Amino acid sequence: MKIVFVEPGASLRPVGGTRVVYEHANRLAERGHDVTVVLPAAQKPAARLGKKVRLWLRWRRWKRDGRWRPTWAAISPKVRVLWTLDLSPERTPPGDVVVATVWSAVEAVARLPAGHGAKVFFAQHWDFGFERDAEGVERAWSAPMAKIVIARSIRAKAAERGVNAALVPNGLAFETFGLDTPLAGRDPWRVAMIHQRASYKGFSDALEALALAHAAEPRLTVEMYGPGAPEGLPPYVTYHASPTDSDLRALYNRSAVFLSASHNEGWGLPPCEAALCGAALAITDVLGHREFAVDGETALMSAPRDPRALADNLLRLVADAELRARLNGAVRDVLAQFTWERACDEMEAALTRIAAGQPASSQ
Repeated sequence: MKIVFVEPGASLRPVGGTRVVYEHANRLAERGHDVTVVLPAAQKPAARLGKKVRLWLRWRRWKRDGRWRPTWAAISPKVRVLWTLDLSPERTPPGDVVVATVWSAVEAVARLPAGHGAKVFFAQHWDFGFERDAEGVERAWSAPMAKIVIARSIRAKAAERGVNAALVPNGLAFETFGLDTPLAGRDPWRVAMIHQRASYKGFSDALEALALAHAAEPRLTVEMYGPGAPEGLPPYVTYHASPTDSDLRALYNRSAVFLSASHNEGWGLPPCEAALCGAALAITDVLGHREFAVDGETALMSAPRDPRALADNLLRLVADAELRARLNGAVRDVLAQFTWERACDEMEAALTRIAAGQPASSQ
């Protein structure tokens, strides 16, 4: 099968959804499929001459210096990665299936001629209410193409719109993230969290929750990681810029708790990674987190946009080693089912059905 994944552009830093796409691409290529990932400088051709020239110059400059290459991702040599000027039909290769990997790429894929292949929207978030271009999100979900989703919650939301989407749950990197340091040997006051700039990730809420928790328990320290430290971090926060996977594994294994204040998640890969390394979870009760978390059973969960409740859960966890151990053991049992072998099986089956003109979902 010839499979073309269409990204919205080049990702210069690690992005969870893009990492998922490359993992599928790698594994599908290893199974003998012809796989291409397209990274456009722009999603549609520029209309005005001045913009055309600027776009071409940027495309040429990035092509020359290699800035477009996702050097942060491990990509199989069997996967072809293309840096294109735009997503016009002449620059986007055809396939048995052409997969838009985010809502903003759907419109360009929908414009491709029918002969380019069966069109698919691979949805890794439920973006309604969280993206500025609400009409663009609406058009993406209304586009006449097959839908594949990563989470039961997204599938349920799609069903409310009359969309029968195929479910392909994420796989987790068990070989990359695992338990090295016994839970009993960790500093109980050490908390890990990721810094992400998108407003719906709730970073300001997380900082407020940490400030409240630290005021109540001054021994609390935080190991934060992300693309680059924001200004004004308190002295009890240590920041790690763009850590490697091995650095991240060590960070998680030093931490007793992982905290997330996100307002919206398609899945929530960082909490899963931290949990595989032994951290208990203090996270928000949002759609994606519910794929693996149940309040009081596998995590402590609080409503989004409620820093006080998040801080209270964090304080409960740092003060109770038995609770941390119970929750972490339970969540690791849940996460054990999410293997990449299973994820690739489901993706391969869904794309095979779609390429044959059948419904995306077998159910």
